[in-house]
Amino acid sequence: MNTYRVICREDVYFVKEVEANSEDEAMEKLHKNVNGFKTFSEWTEAWEINDIEERDAHSKTWADIYPTRGVRQKS
Repeated sequence: MNTYRVICREDVYFVKEVEANSEDEAMEKLHKNVNGFKTFSEWTEAWEINDIEERDAHSKTWADIYPTRGVRQKS
């Protein structure tokens, strides 16, 4: 049996409450710090598969290569 790496994308929607004097100010505050406001609702609307390939095709990706400089040797 083969192993495949599947890259997926999903569209996630969420609702935040922002106190502001105008819609423009609310959008500015949210853009500056979206995680600073409580999420009241969140859902995934749709998702799709963007790419798929066999794992062996990734034999030497950046995650598989260890650093060679700036690494202290074990004593």
